[in-house]
Amino acid sequence: WYPKEFAKVAYDLSNQYDIIIFGGTKEKDIARDIEKYLVDYGINNYHNLAGKTSITELINQISNLDLFITGDSGPMHIAAAFQVPTVTIFGPTNYKETSQWMNKNSIIVKKNLGCQPCMKRNCPLMHHNCMTLIKAKDVLKAIKTSNF
Repeated sequence: WYPKEFAKVAYDLSNQYDIIIFGGTKEKDIARDIEKYLVDYGINNYHNLAGKTSITELINQISNLDLFITGDSGPMHIAAAFQVPTVTIFGPTNYKETSQWMNKNSIIVKKNLGCQPCMKRNCPLMHHNCMTLIKAKDVLKAIKTSNF
């Protein structure tokens, strides 16, 4: 998903939650972009842990979360193992095949486009609408209408 949209969600939730940015070493730039937006929005109750945790530390961090907002990822499955309330943003991947398993506290946010799921990293149609059309308000609405 896009850094500015993640940051908008974090901004809206920052009065209720401390914000933790996760990511691997290859995602440090994206995490820094999210962090820049948070600073611009005046948010200071965040920690950027991108590229700074071992797998064990990541598991420990995720297991203690009150809410996890993520894309289709390995950490999403860690959250499922601990029944962490999770909102997962799905774009080109198949939510029927890779969504959380056995997490009753899971919500999927996606668009219902004819081109989904294409399973491609780069959009073959050159528009990436499956991700660009998902906005912070969609994620926030999912959270607010959930039983979390």
